[in-house]
Amino acid sequence: MTTILEIPLRQITLANIQDLQDKYPDATLRIETDNLSEQSMGESIFWSIIDSFDWRTRDANAIMAPAIKALSEYEIADIYQFHDILNEKLFALDGEKYARELGDNRYSEETYFSGDNFLYSRCCVVANGSQFYHAVLEDPSKMPKNFTFESLLYLPLEAFKLKTGSADYNHYPEIWAETFSNKQGWPGAKLLLDSVLDLS
Repeated sequence: MTTILEIPLRQITLANIQDLQDKYPDATLRIETDNLSEQSMGESIFWSIIDSFDWRTRDANAIMAPAIKALSEYEIADIYQFHDILNEKLFALDGEKYARELGDNRYSEETYFSGDNFLYSRCCVVANGSQFYHAVLEDPSKMPKNFTFESLLYLPLEAFKLKTGSADYNHYPEIWAETFSNKQGWPGAKLLLDSVLDLS
């Protein structure tokens, strides 16, 4: 007689697996789902794609090639969702406390500050993975000094092009990643923000 055990996959632990192996050493594990091949884009998949960067080379396109290929294998809606998550990560780092910790381009009221360069520095943080991203988020002094990775901004487009053969990418995330977009991140620069974003 066949015995069927039902345990939600998200609830199973290593102890559960060990217990099942002890009780049923000759059993076969079967996972049943309606859409096993249709994973929706989320945080864990986002970071796993970022983790596929090949840092053995110095060429940005070659570095991102594995990630572009991996993302292109998802649905177009997932590529758009990846773009949304990317912008959320960059937006969270858009703040004066992070900008003041850059190298030569650090934010100061007395010197020129490149908003574009700050965006590319934030890209560098995300490109280095979840652990580094969260470390910088908690401690702005960990911001990379004089390192940028602008190419990250084009990863969704390149994945879309690889998947569809078209450059007609028309997704615009609701959260904007440009420098000064996060007003709460710049509490001491309201006048500057109002002039840059024309919010006055």
